[in-house]
Amino acid sequence: MPNYITKAGLVQLNNELNELKNVQLPKIQDDIREARSLGDLRENSALDAAKVQEETLNFRTSEIENILADYEIIEDDEHSTKVKIGSHVKVKYLDTKSELALTIVGTFEVDPIKGKVSNESPIAKAILGKKVGDEVELKILNKSQKIKIIEIN
Repeated sequence: MPNYITKAGLVQLNNELNELKNVQLPKIQDDIREARSLGDLRENSALDAAKVQEETLNFRTSEIENILADYEIIEDDEHSTKVKIGSHVKVKYLDTKSELALTIVGTFEVDPIKGKVSNESPIAKAILGKKVGDEVELKILNKSQKIKIIEIN
């Protein structure tokens, strides 16, 4: 299954990868060389810290490269009548009458504060493929709620 990502998310990942490879990793490698030059490697906390940071940066670089190795752009379709990845959706919880606006994104762009939820989240799974007016049952843990799709754009 491909990694779903928006065009903006793709730009962000490419920028982050560029920053990691061309700025942060070379800097940390310089820090490691400098720390090694200070002498006793067994009790060199600067070297230990730099190595941990290098490992973290290498892990993130690898993670981004894996995402970019198999991705699919989420196309904007403002005229879609069904909820899909990339849709901006407003739902109403029928028991409380409260409304929630959310955007369904791939797992690598999740940002709950901005209302961006993963296509693999329970709410997204419940509403994907549905249309305005549809009511669905949302099950999270042992709780079940009915929600209604009131807007898609």
